[in-house]
Amino acid sequence: MIKNIPPNVYWYNLKDPKPSKKLLGELKADIVVVGGGMAGLSCAQVLHEAGLQVIIVEKDFCGAGASGKTSGFITPDSEIELGSLLDTYGPEKAKRIWEFVISGVHIIQKNIERYHIECDYHKQDSLFIANNTSGFKHIKKEHEARVQLGYTSTLFDSNTIKKVIGSENYMGGVRYPDTFGMNSFFYCQAMKDVLCKNGVVTYEQSAVERIVGHEIFTPHGRITADHIIVCADRFIPDLGVLKKEIYHVQTFLGITRPLSQENVKKIFPDDAMMVWDTDLVYNYFRLTGDNRLLIGGGDLLYTYARNVTKNTARFGRQLQNYINKKFPNIDLEMEFLWPGMLGVSKDLLPIIGPDEDNDCVFYVGAASGLPWASALGSYAADHLLHGRNEFDEDFSAKRHFVIGRRMQSLLRSPVTYALSHGIAKYL
Repeated sequence: MIKNIPPNVYWYNLKDPKPSKKLLGELKADIVVVGGGMAGLSCAQVLHEAGLQVIIVEKDFCGAGASGKTSGFITPDSEIELGSLLDTYGPEKAKRIWEFVISGVHIIQKNIERYHIECDYHKQDSLFIANNTSGFKHIKKEHEARVQLGYTSTLFDSNTIKKVIGSENYMGGVRYPDTFGMNSFFYCQAMKDVLCKNGVVTYEQSAVERIVGHEIFTPHGRITADHIIVCADRFIPDLGVLKKEIYHVQTFLGITRPLSQENVKKIFPDDAMMVWDTDLVYNYFRLTGDNRLLIGGGDLLYTYARNVTKNTARFGRQLQNYINKKFPNIDLEMEFLWPGMLGVSKDLLPIIGPDEDNDCVFYVGAASGLPWASALGSYAADHLLHGRNEFDEDFSAKRHFVIGRRMQSLLRSPVTYALSHGIAKYL
């Protein structure tokens, strides 16, 4: 039975975030980066290394949002798979987008190695897995897309899948390498420290309330900058922009007490992997360095809800039931449960671009996945430094969406985004 565990993020119990000073008074800078998550840190790093004076302004602490609460899957797969991109955009554009996300994987990995970041970094293959025969069709399509575009891929059917996952309840899967898991909160905190030591000024507990011209305003301060890059993901609409283009999905994560090596082998008879299934609102799990099983999931009612829910008892039971069904011979006990919100667009690709009325402001949002966020932060910096623009049209807020603004007003955002995501992934 699941008790009503308080919604505490496990990562925060391992390391006190210790926010830096608040913004007080008036300052000037070359660049202000709004947001201290993966995208903001990546952006600030590139700009600083180019010799610009950069200030990061974060409303809570670096890694407090989706970047730090996430499951730490570092894989180009996020909310949308390669097969869906191939269907929608054709081989050339699909591969171009996929390589862009892979660049985000490489940025994170390079920083971990370059700065010797301790973030529970473990190389683990990815395993996209089917719950049923319909899901296996999706798995097979993903495998074929990977083969067509020249990526390594291993397909498992209902018999061979048992070699890599210790369950009788999956119908197949596709496995591929060059991915890893990590503690993303530790990573964000470490990158903040690296940047601060190198001269990037960071103000935390300083929510940006408005942007006017070249100025950002917080409750106790103001910064004037030549350029403002807003890497605030799902919080961008709070600034009064992109309210119909950026929404969120809610997921719930739980982490068990440490597993015995025997139980680890029951789940992963070959190697530990990062696993997620084919459902629209999918479940996912991976093994941490201290042999805990990190489990995530949700349901249609709460995934697209407007507000964060703290009903840990409900989702603790749901996550526990999922694992019990898939691995009935393993007794797992949840120790921590927490909700998390992830910014998304209607087609599951990001939203980037300048403000319509203020060309010194550039937005980065709906980065559904850590590699996406890392790549987009770097892209925003390169956009400013070198005029990089190859994805400006693809990721523009003005691109075509299946459900337009007028219909969205009738359906409201939760229904609009649930329908749009089903279409993007499966039709």
